[in-house]
Amino acid sequence: MDQSLNAQVRIDTVSDTVRIDVLGSLTQISRPSLMQTIRRVRQMGITSHIRVELGSAAFVESAALAGLRADLNAVDGGAGPVAGTAAKGSGVSLMLSTGVLGPAAALQPLDLAGEVQTPMDTSGLRPLAGYSDDELLAASDSVFGLLDNPAVMARSELLATFDDISLEIARREVGRAAKPA
Repeated sequence: MDQSLNAQVRIDTVSDTVRIDVLGSLTQISRPSLMQTIRRVRQMGITSHIRVELGSAAFVESAALAGLRADLNAVDGGAGPVAGTAAKGSGVSLMLSTGVLGPAAALQPLDLAGEVQTPMDTSGLRPLAGYSDDELLAASDSVFGLLDNPAVMARSELLATFDDISLEIARREVGRAAKPA
């Protein structure tokens, strides 16, 4: 299965919306690319609402969709690297059905190769300390599930990621135990 994202980014000047059409696959592997695209739009100083269209995607992995939502919540909540660069309420919405955003003439391709206002986080990931307890457990389950399919990612990399998540969970448990009740 092709795991490339293949996203088209266009801006609707009539409704002041940026539309990202995902035509490829949204997986745990391609999710950071989509987050990088969203960050890139914000780093260009565009404060329009971003609408991610997943209705035409070849494949959408449920774990990747949940992780994407968690990443977007972190950005909207001010924990992300582009916090404060978007206008209040501009947000990002995920659409699973195909729909029409506006007149076809209003959709213009958006060139993401322009100069950015803030440095870009190329990893597409945030530190584990920024994850909620539920997100850590979900990430742990997801990585553990990938261990059964080593073709997705190098087994040593998966084990290292699983170990990092386990250490963060243990660090939090020690911190909670140290606090007086």
